[in-house]
Amino acid sequence: MSRQQYLMAVDAGTGSVRAVLFDTAGSQLGCVQQEWEHREDPRYPGSMDFDWVHNWKLASDCIRGVLEQTGIPPEQVAAVSTTCMREGIVLYDKSGQEIWACANVDARSTDEVGQLISMNPQLERSIYLESGETFALGALPRLLWVKNKMPEIYEKTHRLGMFNDWLIYKLTGVLAVEPSNGSTTGIFHLERRQWEPSISQRCGLRADIFPPVLECGTVAGAVNELGARQTGLAPGTPVVVGGGDAQLGSIGVGVVQPGQAAVFGGSFWQYEYNTDTALTDSLCRIRVNCHAVPNMW
Repeated sequence: MSRQQYLMAVDAGTGSVRAVLFDTAGSQLGCVQQEWEHREDPRYPGSMDFDWVHNWKLASDCIRGVLEQTGIPPEQVAAVSTTCMREGIVLYDKSGQEIWACANVDARSTDEVGQLISMNPQLERSIYLESGETFALGALPRLLWVKNKMPEIYEKTHRLGMFNDWLIYKLTGVLAVEPSNGSTTGIFHLERRQWEPSISQRCGLRADIFPPVLECGTVAGAVNELGARQTGLAPGTPVVVGGGDAQLGSIGVGVVQPGQAAVFGGSFWQYEYNTDTALTDSLCRIRVNCHAVPNMW
């Protein structure tokens, strides 16, 4: 049997989930992909619910499927990492159970944006200058929506995470957030690459629901027994912190230095530009997120 080891990436994208297997030279050996949809709750126009039960089944089937497609023994997978659409969030209760989730362009919280603006017309700008995010696509109006419309869920919320972190949690039982996607919540201090709880407090929201932050590229944990049974991966396989899809796409095409840029196409088209400072725009025109490269934005 070959001693060659392999690397797996799992991507929770906007329109589909996929598992891709590579050799250590970077050649793609196999890919299994399944489309998914994020349905609108008819009670809440503009909503995009994320079905974590069905979608985890799709994700785990993709992982098992690419192992079967390539015929590579699970023990030869050296490590797994994850990526996802940015901005989608998952809320967990104290037992670690998912209790609410929405996809990236969920638009149910229009009223809450108005509420935040009426609280303080300068609030959005002050938060942007610190976090790089306006209310659009961020977690703050969505959390306020949960507080207003589903107070029983809000009271039970113990942790908030992103979809790439959710995939790692399902594989390992370890829940942490990384900066490249975590910063899309608008509750991160850009320069420090850490949660800034005072931002949520300024919006009348709780400041005690934020998990630890692990930098991209660090080992989060290992595939546990449950994750192994559900996916076909070998128990103990290292699971490495990944990042947001656009940031990891930048790394994939070598855009890792200040001043470099790339355009990416998929369900959305985006132009990404690298900078080595966490400066924001005084007129709030440009989103600024953490890169998946340390000390880069």
